[in-house]
Amino acid sequence: MRSVVLIALGLISVLAAILLTLYLDDETVDVQKEQTEQAEPAQKETQQPEEKTVNVRPSFDVVRINPDGDAVIAGRSTPKASVEVIDGGETVLGSVMADERGEWVFLPTTPLEPGERELSLRATNPDDSIMTSEDVVILVVPEQKGETLALAMSKDGKGPIKALQTPGGEALTLSIDAVNYDKNGNLSLSGSAPEEAAVFLYLDNEFLGNTTADDRGSWSISPKVTVAPGVYQLRADHVDENKKVLNRVTIPFSRAENMQHVPEDRKFVVQPGNSLWRIARRVYGTGFDYAVIYRANEEQISDPDLIYPGQVFEIPETVQKEN
Repeated sequence: MRSVVLIALGLISVLAAILLTLYLDDETVDVQKEQTEQAEPAQKETQQPEEKTVNVRPSFDVVRINPDGDAVIAGRSTPKASVEVIDGGETVLGSVMADERGEWVFLPTTPLEPGERELSLRATNPDDSIMTSEDVVILVVPEQKGETLALAMSKDGKGPIKALQTPGGEALTLSIDAVNYDKNGNLSLSGSAPEEAAVFLYLDNEFLGNTTADDRGSWSISPKVTVAPGVYQLRADHVDENKKVLNRVTIPFSRAENMQHVPEDRKFVVQPGNSLWRIARRVYGTGFDYAVIYRANEEQISDPDLIYPGQVFEIPETVQKEN
């Protein structure tokens, strides 16, 4: 009888222990759940809000055309924006979607037709806002396989000109590709050099300033000097860290007198590599009309075969054919 009572008491003790364990486990789970629920609002409060994408204007970085007219046009914009390449302010050459970094590359499906055109950009951002490029690209595609010219500049023609592609420029390791100046003689220069090259500029051996080529091998500078009308020697030096000259290029440069009597749309600023023949072919469609430009500017052209970058020519609106 006593053995039965002891066994019963043992079973009661075991059962009590099991019930106590289950109760403590439930209480622990409830406490943990309560702590978790209390911690979640605090975690939510510390979460950083998502960064809002800042819209940026579309811009050109690269414009390259091979002798057959096949083009590669690339640039930057707001990430995930739809970018349209516009020809002449109206015709849409095509569109492309920018990637997560805002970079885009447009490859026209057909070769560009010969002639002169002005390219601009229009981007539709992810928030449906529309932005246009500040700069345009003046593009000259020759009628036959030959030199292609691509210059990036502001829409109003002020500020520096950046040469994206110049005749024969691909073979040069250092070059002065574009020159420009305002009515006061403030210069804007650009060219090509090896990536991250230090470039020093001089006008008749007088130091103008220095700059560094970017990762695409382009440099530009707007020296804080004014240049009086006249003919000069413009020099660019590629130097190392000890300012030792590694390469040098020199071109003649002419700052013209102000031509206030000539409308702005009839002025032509001579660029490196230009000739009267090439200018006439660009303006009139044939180089044989170079004499028209020569006769209109005889006072500043002593030799039709010798013109200087920086000269400003009056371009007659119509070609007067000789009888």
